[in-house]
Amino acid sequence: MGILLDLLNLAVYIPFLKVDEEGIGRNIKHLKQHEWFQSYLNDEKYRELIIHNKDVRQCIGKFNRDKLNKQSYQKKCKEKLHHVLLMTNKELNNNNYYRK
Repeated sequence: MGILLDLLNLAVYIPFLKVDEEGIGRNIKHLKQHEWFQSYLNDEKYRELIIHNKDVRQCIGKFNRDKLNKQSYQKKCKEKLHHVLLMTNKELNNNNYYRK
């Protein structure tokens, strides 16, 4: 019975954990103020992923906007975003290779 109640409580919080386009847009707007994020936007392949790729955008949307001013949290976000960009880019390149 206790497990069922825990699942019900979790179900109530899940919608609040989801990322929406509004949150992604706010985070991107905030991140644009930082040089490290600008370098990704200036790279065409990463810019396309930031704008169009669901996984990359979900990653950005999960960042805690209230903590983005903290240098240590920014470093963590930068590393996480870098990893997602590399993995997504690699995956896309592998898929394109096999289509030829």
